[in-house]
Amino acid sequence: MIGIVDSAGQSQTGHVRTSNEDSYLMRGPLFMVADGVGGAAAGEIASTMCAEAFAEIDLIRQRGADALRSAIGTANTRIFERAAQEPELSGMGTTVTAALVGDSGHIDFANVGDSRAYLLRDGNLQRLSEDHSVVAELVAAGQITEDEAWRHPQRNVVTRVLGPEPAVKIDTFALEARPGDTVLLCSDGLTDMVTEEDVAAVLTSDESCEQVVRKLIRSALAGGGEDNVTALAFRIGEVVDDDDRTAAARQILTVDPDLDDRDDDGRSIHWRRVGLWSAIALVVIALLGAGAVVGLRESHFVGANETTGRIEIYQGVPIDLVAGVKLYHAVYASPVTYAALDPQTRKDLFDHRLRSLESARAAVKRIEQGSP
Repeated sequence: MIGIVDSAGQSQTGHVRTSNEDSYLMRGPLFMVADGVGGAAAGEIASTMCAEAFAEIDLIRQRGADALRSAIGTANTRIFERAAQEPELSGMGTTVTAALVGDSGHIDFANVGDSRAYLLRDGNLQRLSEDHSVVAELVAAGQITEDEAWRHPQRNVVTRVLGPEPAVKIDTFALEARPGDTVLLCSDGLTDMVTEEDVAAVLTSDESCEQVVRKLIRSALAGGGEDNVTALAFRIGEVVDDDDRTAAARQILTVDPDLDDRDDDGRSIHWRRVGLWSAIALVVIALLGAGAVVGLRESHFVGANETTGRIEIYQGVPIDLVAGVKLYHAVYASPVTYAALDPQTRKDLFDHRLRSLESARAAVKRIEQGSP
């Protein structure tokens, strides 16, 4: 059977911006990147609201392009209504590019704005999505070339986003994937800094999706890092049958649940507490089905980003499943790094205790207030 055999995602604040207005979601067969726009923290709010709408998709009952359209419509309505109620958020919005992998490798996509979806097949990189931007319209009209668009001073001016209007036009398209295909979703923080030729060179490597995503992020930062950059990648291949999958899951569940933070200098602070937590999560999801999604939305914990070293608040539960599937994603990145904390504070803060969002924010805020 054709399906996802590897996947990874990462988001990074660039060198210019003080906060990360990108959000992303990886939830089994569902992948989404959102790039917020708007003054102050409004863009971050808009992209987070978009991610929350996608987290609510009932993947048991909702499938295909209809599920993506529904989530985008819900997000657009919520962002529009909140901006109307809170004048300081007026004008906020977000782009979104999403993919939902179905049976036999069928993939549905949805896109609004200039975040992108790419396909690498047989060594060739193909842009799947169409930018909704000023420069895209100029290219379509023959007024500038693709190369000129890449350097155009208004390349970041989008013509279509979620939020400003009560309804939004959504592009949807589909792909029949083949074994060996790699799909990339990314914000324009990547494509504005890294050429498509360089993106293709990274994607054609034999490295894991996690390594590929990290290289892409580093390339964007090395290229200037003028914007926040987010990238998600997943590969399609022949997945193991049910018996093999059950055996693999059983093997993972026997891992020592106490393999937590390996030392006090912060390395591997992104624990792999797979054993006990995986068993609990699999049982909960099996029993609650779609209702488990609500639990994931309400649960938060504090951790740290392996690449940036920054303290982060995550939504979900601290579990990494097979094929790179994670039951959590970052919703806030602090300017404080774990290296600045003493060992006892790190131990207390990174206990991976499930909290409410308010409790997690309060814990991180106390650290930030005491940090120079």
